[in-house]
Amino acid sequence: FGSGYLRDRLSDDLLQSHKQLSAQQANLEERERDLTNVEIHNDQFRALQRQGLVGAPDREDWVEQLLASSKRLGLPGNLAYTLSPPVPMSDGAPASQTGATAAPENPDAALIHDLDFALHNIHEEELLDLLRDYKSRVHGRFRVQACKLDAPTKDGLVVKCTLRFFTLPQHAENPTPAPHA
Repeated sequence: FGSGYLRDRLSDDLLQSHKQLSAQQANLEERERDLTNVEIHNDQFRALQRQGLVGAPDREDWVEQLLASSKRLGLPGNLAYTLSPPVPMSDGAPASQTGATAAPENPDAALIHDLDFALHNIHEEELLDLLRDYKSRVHGRFRVQACKLDAPTKDGLVVKCTLRFFTLPQHAENPTPAPHA
């Protein structure tokens, strides 16, 4: 009776050990796939970091480059700008359109930063030159969200534009891209 009990007990322990081994092997295979995915996409992630999309936004540089581009092109010295506080982007719509506050509930949420600027006595081609020059020199990803050309005179137009920058936070404890991203 004792040896039968011992045999059954050892058999159960062996079965349990096989199940644990199978689970650990599955976990190891998943982690190896994740590592492979990270290694494959690491260059793309680093490129996004270099472009200013991932990591701390360089908001001061955005303004400085706008002023420098305007000066470099010899545009009238009446450039006025406002850089709004960052707001989280959710469900494909910026939080500013949904009434969300500036403090993101999700610290991993994408952020938008609107840079509004206005110029007087500027022509359409000069505006396009400004945007081209700015895009080639600024460290960050943006799109022209809106531009309003108004009040035509012989000296030019009044231009009011919004450039929307996008950033994704990068946390120090997770400096590499998430798997399956």
